[in-house]
Amino acid sequence: MSRDTDPVLPYSGMSGQIAHYRLGGYLGRGSRAVVYLAQDERTQQNVALKVVAPELASDTAFRSRFLRESRIVAAVHHPNIIPVYEADEANGTLYVAMRYVQGGDARSLLNRHGPLPSAWAWDIIAGVASALDAAHAHGLIHGDVRPANILLDAPAGAPRRADGSEFEQVYLSDFGMSREPVPGEVIAAGQVEPLDYAAPEQIEKQETDGRADLYSLACTGFELLCGTPPFGQDQGLTLMYAQLYAPPPSAVARRPELPAAVDAVLATALAKNPADRFPTCGQFAEALRAALAGAPSEPGPAWLGAPGSPAGPATQTLPGYGPPGGAWQQPPAPEATPAPAPVLYGPGWQAPTQPQPPAAPGRAGPDLISRLRRIYPPPGRLPTGKKLAAVAAAVVIAAIVVGLALSGRSSPGTPAASRAAASPQPSGTTLASRQAAAVSSLLGSSAATRRSLEGAVGEVRNCSSLPSATSQIRAVVSERSTEYRHASALSLADVAGGATVKADLLTALRTSLDADRDYLAWARQQRSSGCSPAAQSRAYNTAIRADGQAVAAKAAFIQVWNPIATKYGLPQESPGDI
Repeated sequence: MSRDTDPVLPYSGMSGQIAHYRLGGYLGRGSRAVVYLAQDERTQQNVALKVVAPELASDTAFRSRFLRESRIVAAVHHPNIIPVYEADEANGTLYVAMRYVQGGDARSLLNRHGPLPSAWAWDIIAGVASALDAAHAHGLIHGDVRPANILLDAPAGAPRRADGSEFEQVYLSDFGMSREPVPGEVIAAGQVEPLDYAAPEQIEKQETDGRADLYSLACTGFELLCGTPPFGQDQGLTLMYAQLYAPPPSAVARRPELPAAVDAVLATALAKNPADRFPTCGQFAEALRAALAGAPSEPGPAWLGAPGSPAGPATQTLPGYGPPGGAWQQPPAPEATPAPAPVLYGPGWQAPTQPQPPAAPGRAGPDLISRLRRIYPPPGRLPTGKKLAAVAAAVVIAAIVVGLALSGRSSPGTPAASRAAASPQPSGTTLASRQAAAVSSLLGSSAATRRSLEGAVGEVRNCSSLPSATSQIRAVVSERSTEYRHASALSLADVAGGATVKADLLTALRTSLDADRDYLAWARQQRSSGCSPAAQSRAYNTAIRADGQAVAAKAAFIQVWNPIATKYGLPQESPGDI
């Protein structure tokens, strides 16, 4: 498992020994597990020890599947699957020991660099695709493919490869950590992390196969190439609706130097119907390799079609790709590529070509709802129990569109070209000012979140209103997660030092989120086991140490941010306020 910038501290309530593993330091955490650097006392070998959250470990069905799948993974021995040494439980603690990897993960790589060079991105995608195909051959579905679960090994002192990449080996981790589908259950809109990469059939809790992992890999690949997931600008029900019905956005529109063929490959991998996707992850990776071979001015190894390489820009038919019974053809040349389908959300939004009469003031008329349905016609009847979520999403979208119309902006029926002609394009200075203002607005939200946290922590410390204070801290964790997502989607390309600002901001928010979660664990402990003095609580002391680490990360961000804030006339910040 990867070591990143998270603080080295013990997990709340956890001793320094689990089975024959002696804990040596804290490596990271997610919503379902905490990972430690540990030493196997039998072999003296350092390992990454993943300890599953107690609420999951107590779930009999999850525990059985986790142990079964972890042990199958241990027997696969694939070069792109993280080596698993042991999966077991000790005194009710569910754990898995795996190779300790020092290069971080793809999420931290994105945080540092933003969109990756296409050679780096393809190398990661190809490694994960190979791992997934091997797992699928053994009957395993990963169910949670995303950048945070892709580990990158970079041994200390190892020279960089010819393409300049910062990693030597790609590993897929976290098999067995996804939940089994529950009939009739729909992913909650607040479960932000899975929705960015969740296949439609996962959201609807239908039966899944390896093509769901392929969809998630395509979302991850889109993010590696463009910096954000396909629908990264959306939230909650809107994001759910986009994954279910919205056509894939154009990667080329977000990153113009990519060959047009990339959009065709990603559109196939992101098809809503699993039968319309590539049959295997490896075939998706190979098709993407062929498409990326036309990328200009990208020094890359031979497999990316570098000048003079035998791979070259591919024009051949790639047999076996696409729906069963057909052959996937190399995408057409740029001039033959059809225009991207209209996208309802974000900067690529286009209205229907036929003007529509405006809705009556104060309400969303049926004409607007029908217009939305024409843009995104649902593919048949929704499964029972899922209509409300999709209708709610459509209503949210309708309200947004009507709000824009009533606020005096151009109506949804106004052609995109007319809107563009009526509004002058912002200059680089104006764009930088807007981008900096977006950061300042996010910091204002973060400050409000911090004030809410401090009030709730004070109540728990005083053993006052524990149920409401715990709920308030839970809301803080949710809000901080949303702020992190918003920060991840920010574009700071026109701000001087924008890449550093974004990386430091993400680090500050991530460490703050870790501290918030530790405070929530402490509050829940206080509520369930009887309130005790804070100073005597290990959980409280853990949260305080994590909070100190978060303040240090915020101080590092503030040093970079405040000079930029001054330049654009924005408020100065201090580490304790955000």
